[in-house]
Amino acid sequence: MSGKYKIGDYEFNTYEEYLAAQEDAKKIDFITKELDITDPDVAVRLYTLIRSKEIVFRTKLGLSFSWYVMDVLAQNSQKLLEEKRVKEEQKQKGKKLGVAGAMCILAAVFCLGYYGVTLWQEHLESQEFERLQSMQNLTGHLIRESSVDDEQDSGEADAQDQNASESKKKAAKKKKEQAEKKIDPADLTVLKKYKELYKQNKDLAGWLTIEGTVIHYPVMQTSQKNPDYYLHHDFEKKESDHGTLFVDARNDYVNRDTNLIIYGHNMRDGTMFGGLKSFMDQEYFQKHQKLTFDTIYEKAEYRIVAVCLSKVNYQDDHTFRYYNFLNASDKEEFQAFLANIQQLTVFDQKIDISYGDELLTLSTCNSYVQDGRLFLIAKKE
Repeated sequence: MSGKYKIGDYEFNTYEEYLAAQEDAKKIDFITKELDITDPDVAVRLYTLIRSKEIVFRTKLGLSFSWYVMDVLAQNSQKLLEEKRVKEEQKQKGKKLGVAGAMCILAAVFCLGYYGVTLWQEHLESQEFERLQSMQNLTGHLIRESSVDDEQDSGEADAQDQNASESKKKAAKKKKEQAEKKIDPADLTVLKKYKELYKQNKDLAGWLTIEGTVIHYPVMQTSQKNPDYYLHHDFEKKESDHGTLFVDARNDYVNRDTNLIIYGHNMRDGTMFGGLKSFMDQEYFQKHQKLTFDTIYEKAEYRIVAVCLSKVNYQDDHTFRYYNFLNASDKEEFQAFLANIQQLTVFDQKIDISYGDELLTLSTCNSYVQDGRLFLIAKKE
């Protein structure tokens, strides 16, 4: 029935349209709370993100907001033209001009103003926009990995090569030592509380609980031949839109990697990792920092130290991918990871992790940008 679902003055014919409109409304609410859209700089950048589809609206509610942003741009452009016209009139004050002369001047002023506004917009679009960059949920911009300054003299370059070589040797030696000490899961005993579950499904890797939230679920892991199996299957291996939480197939949670990554669906009903979006509220984040992630062999407590936003990148993009950081072979590699995620944090804070910490990353989708991702970083206590 037409008009069955409403948000404000907008009516939607289907429940699907209504849900999409709710998502648009959340984006609009977030943008208007965090940004001064009447600021010309903000309006220009915001319009650019909408036009390039980095911010996507799917309903007439979002389309209306896009028109509003364009109106703000138009008003600011008119303001610039008016200022230009007034200045020109002041220069011509006291001079007598014929009607034809006045028309020519006004036309010239208009053209000059329009050209100036165009250049002004192009200049703004090329600048680093710090406020939006710090809010990765709007731009989804990623920080490219730090590069080594190659303008050093040959003596310094030789010293660096030597240090790099020694570092590689140490890393290789450490890796060899770890391989020799590698634990065989067959030698371990499954914790008593998970024995029955493990008998039901041998893919069980552990259990995740975030204090004060609905997140209290088993966590699975499959081989790299079928890494995303639990995106669409439940614990009993039945097909399910909700799926089940699962550890990255590349991770080793027995011979502990530096960073274990757990994935889950961002469900609209708040199940699975649908509740992670609540962590984008700083007060909520501060009240829900404790979590436990037990593997089937070991109990462990963690503290959430960062809430970050990113997006999935194409294979040929030379950008930082948080979901590819599993191990740090040395301190430098860890510091590079820290520098990158520091740029992706939602809140203005220093991330409290250091080389040697055992990390846990919780990753899910978010709709603030196309192919967006929301992820939380926690460290083992």
